[in-house]
Amino acid sequence: MKKTLHKTIFVFAMIATLTTGCRSTDEYKKFANAGSGYANAVDKLLDAAGDIRIDTTSEQLLRNDRILNLTVDDYKKLADSDDERLEVIRKLRKHNKLLSNYFQLLNELATSDAPTRAQGEIAGVVDNLNTIGNQLKGSDLITNPGLVQGIGNLVVSSQIRGALRDELEKRHRTILLELTIQKEMLKFLGDSIAQDVKLIRIAREERFVIRPLIQDTTISDEDTWIETRRNLLKMEKRGQELQFASQTLGNYQEVFQAFYEGKLSLVRVNNFLQEVDDFLQIVEADKKQS
Repeated sequence: MKKTLHKTIFVFAMIATLTTGCRSTDEYKKFANAGSGYANAVDKLLDAAGDIRIDTTSEQLLRNDRILNLTVDDYKKLADSDDERLEVIRKLRKHNKLLSNYFQLLNELATSDAPTRAQGEIAGVVDNLNTIGNQLKGSDLITNPGLVQGIGNLVVSSQIRGALRDELEKRHRTILLELTIQKEMLKFLGDSIAQDVKLIRIAREERFVIRPLIQDTTISDEDTWIETRRNLLKMEKRGQELQFASQTLGNYQEVFQAFYEGKLSLVRVNNFLQEVDDFLQIVEADKKQS
């Protein structure tokens, strides 16, 4: 994955050079970082979403077991639900990687004197994107199926020429469709993460804070109890921040569209990069607390 992300940086740098005329190296770098940052942040979000989902159902199993002794079938019912969600997330991660591969091949079209090989590979990548995209559209993470039907044709910037222009004119609607699918699923996952984190906080507060406090014996390690309570009370706020950040990642669709139409500004790139940085800081904070 890291290798793919590094290649994506180079891809966007070259595309920016070819399509926007004479701009500073700093502008190229920031636009390239937007593409790389998007792919990296989406992958980290999907990883976090899977972990949070498992933790939520684990807390649910423990809570249910305290009320009524659970059976193997009770466990399997929730485990199967987890498997279904994790399978969707796995497909979405593959979908994200294929988009990165597509942008890498766009670079070859833009820089090669013999783009035939890249054109052939692009067809295969897009076929796989369509296959996985159609599977994702049927998942419970797409709450508005009609959203992906409203994508129209765009006008390619006159600054884009040659084989790169031909490719974008041919498949830009397909790529925008796949980015729209990701945007919708990121929104759903953000909402789901916020709700799951809330449930985890409530369950763990009961287990680690309330129950030790109401027992007849005093709390043996008071400093640890205080730290645990502090972290749990902050957890829900971090979940809400993660929800907001995951939704802003979906704005990359607009960044790509602006690039395609020759309307991408340095201000918009900087804003998106800041959104990515904010998201990654929240993820790192969650890792330290886990």
